[in-house]
Amino acid sequence: MTGPEHFKTAQRLLDEAPEQGDQDRERTYVAYAQVHATLAQAAATAQAGGPIFNEEGEFVIGGMTEPQESAWKTVLDPEENKAE
Repeated sequence: MTGPEHFKTAQRLLDEAPEQGDQDRERTYVAYAQVHATLAQAAATAQAGGPIFNEEGEFVIGGMTEPQESAWKTVLDPEENKAE
Protein backbone atom coordinates (compact mmCIF):
# COMPACT_ATOMS: atom_id res chain seq x y z
CA MET A 1 0.00 0.00 0.00
CA THR A 2 1.42 3.41 -0.94
CA GLY A 3 1.45 6.51 1.24
CA PRO A 4 -1.45 8.12 -0.65
CA GLU A 5 -3.43 4.86 -0.36
CA HIS A 6 -2.85 4.86 3.41
CA PHE A 7 -4.02 8.49 3.51
CA LYS A 8 -7.22 7.69 1.60
CA THR A 9 -7.87 4.66 3.80
CA ALA A 10 -7.47 6.74 6.97
CA GLN A 11 -9.95 9.31 5.62
CA ARG A 12 -12.45 6.58 4.68
CA LEU A 13 -12.22 4.90 8.08
CA LEU A 14 -12.76 8.21 9.88
CA ASP A 15 -15.78 8.93 7.67
CA GLU A 16 -17.23 5.47 8.39
CA ALA A 17 -16.53 5.44 12.14
CA PRO A 18 -19.65 7.39 13.24
CA GLU A 19 -21.86 5.11 11.13
CA GLN A 20 -20.97 2.00 13.16
CA GLY A 21 -23.70 2.48 15.76
CA ASP A 22 -21.53 0.84 18.39
CA GLN A 23 -18.97 2.75 20.43
CA ASP A 24 -16.45 -0.10 20.48
CA ARG A 25 -16.60 -0.55 16.69
CA GLU A 26 -16.31 3.22 16.25
CA ARG A 27 -13.17 3.27 18.43
CA THR A 28 -11.75 0.39 16.39
CA TYR A 29 -12.29 2.31 13.14
CA VAL A 30 -10.60 5.38 14.62
CA ALA A 31 -7.65 3.28 15.82
CA TYR A 32 -7.26 1.73 12.36
CA ALA A 33 -7.47 5.21 10.83
CA GLN A 34 -4.67 6.38 13.15
CA VAL A 35 -2.45 3.51 12.02
CA HIS A 36 -3.04 4.31 8.33
CA ALA A 37 -2.48 8.03 8.95
CA THR A 38 0.82 7.25 10.68
CA LEU A 39 1.92 5.05 7.79
CA ALA A 40 0.95 7.78 5.31
CA GLN A 41 3.00 10.29 7.29
CA ALA A 42 5.98 7.93 7.39
CA ALA A 43 5.80 7.45 3.62
CA ALA A 44 5.54 11.18 2.97
CA THR A 45 8.49 11.87 5.28
CA ALA A 46 10.59 9.20 3.61
CA GLN A 47 9.85 10.63 0.18
CA ALA A 48 10.24 14.30 1.17
CA GLY A 49 14.02 14.62 1.27
CA GLY A 50 16.57 14.01 -1.38
CA PRO A 51 18.26 15.35 -4.47
CA ILE A 52 16.67 17.26 -7.31
CA PHE A 53 17.69 14.49 -9.74
CA ASN A 54 17.94 10.78 -8.88
CA GLU A 55 20.67 8.39 -10.02
CA GLU A 56 18.90 7.75 -13.35
CA GLY A 57 18.73 11.47 -14.05
CA GLU A 58 14.97 11.55 -13.42
CA PHE A 59 13.70 14.87 -12.09
CA VAL A 60 12.43 14.62 -8.52
CA ILE A 61 10.81 17.22 -6.30
CA GLY A 62 11.83 16.99 -2.66
CA GLY A 63 12.95 13.43 -3.23
CA MET A 64 9.71 12.32 -4.89
CA THR A 65 9.43 11.12 -8.44
CA GLU A 66 6.81 12.83 -10.58
CA PRO A 67 4.33 9.89 -10.22
CA GLN A 68 4.78 9.93 -6.42
CA GLU A 69 4.22 13.68 -6.27
CA SER A 70 1.14 13.37 -8.49
CA ALA A 71 -0.32 10.63 -6.27
CA TRP A 72 0.10 12.81 -3.17
CA LYS A 73 -1.41 15.85 -4.88
CA THR A 74 -4.43 13.76 -5.88
CA VAL A 75 -5.25 12.74 -2.30
CA LEU A 76 -4.34 16.04 -0.67
CA ASP A 77 -6.35 18.21 -3.05
CA PRO A 78 -8.79 16.02 -4.99
CA GLU A 79 -10.93 18.96 -6.16
CA GLU A 80 -8.01 20.65 -7.91
CA ASN A 81 -7.05 17.46 -9.70
CA LYS A 82 -10.58 16.84 -11.05
CA ALA A 83 -10.12 19.81 -13.41
CA GLU A 84 -6.93 18.38 -14.91
